[in-house]
Amino acid sequence: MSAPEATQTSGAADQALPSSPHEKAGDTKVAHVERIEWILAILLSAVVLFLLVARITQAGPLWRDECDSLQLARMPRFADLLENLQYTSFPILFPASVRVYTTLFGASDMSLRYFGLAVGIFFLGAAWFQSRSLNHEVPLLLPALIGLNVNFFTTGIWLRGYGLGSALIVLAFALTTNLLLQPSARRLAAAFLAYLASMQCLFFNGALVPAIVLAATVVLWLRGEWKWMWLLLCAAAVCGLSYLPYVWKLYFGISTWATVLQVPNSFDLMARRFLAACGGSHPIVTVVWLSIVALCMVGGIWRLKLAWNTNNTRQRDMLLFGLLAIPMCVLAYYGFLRLLHNVPLQRHYLALLCLIAAATTLIAANFSPYYRLRLARMALVIMAMLALLFAPWTRISERQSNIDIIAQQLEKDGRSSDLIVVNPWSLGISFNHYYHGMNRWTTVPAMSDHRVHRYDLLRTKMMEFFPLDDVKQDIAATLKSGNRVWIVGEIRLTPPMVLAPAPDPKFGWQSHVYVDAWSRELGAFIRRHAGRVDLIVRKGKLVSDRENVLLLACDGWRY
Repeated sequence: MSAPEATQTSGAADQALPSSPHEKAGDTKVAHVERIEWILAILLSAVVLFLLVARITQAGPLWRDECDSLQLARMPRFADLLENLQYTSFPILFPASVRVYTTLFGASDMSLRYFGLAVGIFFLGAAWFQSRSLNHEVPLLLPALIGLNVNFFTTGIWLRGYGLGSALIVLAFALTTNLLLQPSARRLAAAFLAYLASMQCLFFNGALVPAIVLAATVVLWLRGEWKWMWLLLCAAAVCGLSYLPYVWKLYFGISTWATVLQVPNSFDLMARRFLAACGGSHPIVTVVWLSIVALCMVGGIWRLKLAWNTNNTRQRDMLLFGLLAIPMCVLAYYGFLRLLHNVPLQRHYLALLCLIAAATTLIAANFSPYYRLRLARMALVIMAMLALLFAPWTRISERQSNIDIIAQQLEKDGRSSDLIVVNPWSLGISFNHYYHGMNRWTTVPAMSDHRVHRYDLLRTKMMEFFPLDDVKQDIAATLKSGNRVWIVGEIRLTPPMVLAPAPDPKFGWQSHVYVDAWSRELGAFIRRHAGRVDLIVRKGKLVSDRENVLLLACDGWRY
């Protein structure tokens, strides 16, 4: 027998030899851990799905922002949708998706709640896709950090673009990771389509996609793969060019009225809203959420140093991509919010939180060879599930609005000669959707279009000297004729506030100040001239504060 043959025989014999008891014990431990991870991942996904179903069954009617999305999407012609797109907060893909969905499945409240459920299921699918495509693991951190967050299963399933845009940015991040693992034309095309879809669904993704691409570019540059680096940058540039129509509208259309939305902003306010978004307004959940991310980042930095020293290229690249993506996305998001000059709301941070959670999942996936770290990861997920016990469950069970109840009451009790006054004007969007009676109705101030948020019409009213004169004349004529005036919303009984036509010397273009002043002016007029004011419908006990309104009936006239 020759030496090579002897070597081959020896190698085959070595492969056939049974593993040592220590190796067998290690393999058994790994098998047990993987089995527990599968059970925990399935349980976690089932819990998230249960919360989504519970939420859609309790959410009830659409509130005004959702009615804005629906009424925009269902305008008679697609050209009308495009013309009014400037008044909404989302790019073309989201209203177009709602238009297609409602054409196929109808526009009932429950049908539209199922749209939100489909978005939630799509997010879970994106989470599973990321983990399975990376290293055939099961998703644990991403569903725990986002799926158990109250901000997701309330805001994420609205008929707004936040949930769908957030799921798409997770998918875009996962496809970018796959591209870095094994660059190919097919994977680059998939990442490009995900970038484009996410950016055309949610404007906030216009800041996140460049941050993802920049982090990936650093990894490709480090590997010396110039071809794929430039192709990726070109794909991102094409996505950026798709925003040119919006930029054109911004400078030649929106800029004329966007001032009514701009308010003084600060880092402190944005930080507080971000922390509230992390924990659903509960500090314990916020601490758990941020602790999981921080621990994974610290562990990722430690693991990156080891991978760099051992020249483990695959692990180095994945860790570097995840660790770069988080700070880059945070900085890009901060800059975008500063550029908007709008009040930051919790829902504005959903896409950022989803991307941070996806990057954290990528970092944690590199701990798989470490048995104890995998146990720690499972412990963190269980901790997150337990933290849900402190979540405000009332937000899961509350209705989005009571405007449907008020609309039904008016359809039943309103006489044809009565007048309905909706205050403030923004309530007119949801009232327009739910009220199907014959009574004449107006808003405070009166506007000609109540399908979407027409801030251009609001700006025009703010510039008038007496913007409520026509509303007060209608109220006076109705009461003098012996008919009733119904007030949908609230009237302020505090002393009136006199403002100059916008921009006011003190408050400038701050629209919320003008809305408050108009409510005080309406309250003073009703208190002075109405013979009697009765409370017909009180605020609901389990209704969101965003749209929980009163119904008042005014009778008689006093000079």
